[in-house]
Amino acid sequence: MKETSTNATIAVTSIVAALLMILALSFAIGKWSVGGSHYSLVVKFPNAAGINPNSAVKFAGAKIGRVQAVRLIPRKDQTQDPVTRQFNCVDVVIEVDNEVEVGEDVSATIKQDGIGLSAKYILLTPGPNHDSKALADGAVLQGEMPFDMADLAQPAGDVLTQAKSILTSLQPAVMRLDKLSEKLDPMVTHADHFLQDGDSVMANLGSAESKERINNLLASLRVSSENLKVVTSNAKALTGTLAEKPWRVFWGGSTIKPPPESQVLQSDQVIPLKPEVDVNAASPPAANATSAKKKTPTPPPAKPAPQIN
Repeated sequence: MKETSTNATIAVTSIVAALLMILALSFAIGKWSVGGSHYSLVVKFPNAAGINPNSAVKFAGAKIGRVQAVRLIPRKDQTQDPVTRQFNCVDVVIEVDNEVEVGEDVSATIKQDGIGLSAKYILLTPGPNHDSKALADGAVLQGEMPFDMADLAQPAGDVLTQAKSILTSLQPAVMRLDKLSEKLDPMVTHADHFLQDGDSVMANLGSAESKERINNLLASLRVSSENLKVVTSNAKALTGTLAEKPWRVFWGGSTIKPPPESQVLQSDQVIPLKPEVDVNAASPPAANATSAKKKTPTPPPAKPAPQIN
């Protein structure tokens, strides 16, 4: 009898302890809550992927409650998100501690700490108006669609496909550029040799021997040019005389006298020719030839040629 009583006491104690553990565990994970310790809000989302019952609810980063339920909205009752123009398909019912006042200008979105396997949660962010009216129990909020890295996967794949097609179309142009570079290599080599030869020529021109040769050449060119000026002036006078009256060469008469050599050498302009009256026009040709001989003026010394230093 005593043993039976002891066994019954142990059984009852075990059952009570199990019930207390279940109650404590249920309270800890948030499946049960103490009546009157929270109020509910409804957040509408076009998509609430990753949010489940008992998901955390945070206000400005601090945990203030949990998700009570995630409910599908019938199609006839769906409203449109004014920002994304998408229709709200899900109601997320959240429980918020009574001690936390949530203003009407609050924004709600779905967040995830880090990237990977961390759980998603509802984040309530207070608005700029600190004196906004507090939300009452059962108030409805429009949730904001979160940015998801997975949304970039398809556009990124399309971009990569387009980039691949562009590279494929550019491949012939790249091959042509390769062939052009092969043809340009000899030209570059020849140009390099030409520059090297040019450097050698400039180095030779800078030597004292080359400068002396150039100075001598310039002096010779100056003398030749001055002689050419005198010869041209005389030829011009003779041509003018023959063109006007050719027989004057044989029978005498007025002729066109060339300017003095000194005047020709010093002038940088055209000197007009003047006719000269021959006083021995009636004399025989021999006398005319004798009288035609005159003393040739001595030309002035040639100007020194410019020197190259």
